[in-house]
Amino acid sequence: MPPGRSVRTATRWIWIVIGIGLFGLGACVSRTLPLPPPEVRSVTAPDSDGLVTVRGYALEGAAVGVMNDRTQEGVITASLDAKCENTCPWEAQLHAEIGDSLRVWQFFETGGAKDVTVPDK
Repeated sequence: MPPGRSVRTATRWIWIVIGIGLFGLGACVSRTLPLPPPEVRSVTAPDSDGLVTVRGYALEGAAVGVMNDRTQEGVITASLDAKCENTCPWEAQLHAEIGDSLRVWQFFETGGAKDVTVPDK
């Protein structure tokens, strides 16, 4: 084999290894595609306690988060309807004032959650 050919082959293999490494690194740090936001059907005006009710539909099995951007407080809810098809109804209540912006998203449970129990005292 001519000496120039082995250098070209070695160089080609180095570039292949570098390419695979960069692809693997990118795959490890890239986020998965986010779910589309759930459908929001209605938002009520604040009641006498300052609570608004947000209702809509989310993907089957998804939880829904609703956060008040002004207060940075929110709730997570899920549909209790066990017989829904592709989309399921959901409802959330949280404190808000007229004109507040509410952020609404849906997600599927992740393995990073931890269950804790509320103590009796």
